[in-house]
Amino acid sequence: AQALMAPIIGIIAACLAFKSNCEPGVYCVKGFSIILICFCAWLVHTVLHLCLLNYVVPRFGLPPPAEDPAATETFERCARKNPSSWFTTNPVHCLRSKHFYQHSPPCDHFVRGKEELMQA
Repeated sequence: AQALMAPIIGIIAACLAFKSNCEPGVYCVKGFSIILICFCAWLVHTVLHLCLLNYVVPRFGLPPPAEDPAATETFERCARKNPSSWFTTNPVHCLRSKHFYQHSPPCDHFVRGKEELMQA
């Protein structure tokens, strides 16, 4: 997501180069050259942004754990800690569980703050 923002934010650099043209104390360029300067500002920003994302940001990340801490955890234990899943947040799945498959008890729809009312 951050990489997709690089060219979009680069447009801000191009706009800054365009708007600062012919300001007092700044360069004054006319014609095709201003388009070239705006493009260069966009390109330099985009390349610099992507290089920082690819080479600098990963150095600040945490290393992956040696072993998976949830490797032995079952779905039932995980669902007790975090009841929000694809099944419980999908109202169509909950209705299908109740009316089509006629599960007893049916899959309860997840509502934040009402976790203690869910049945397993």
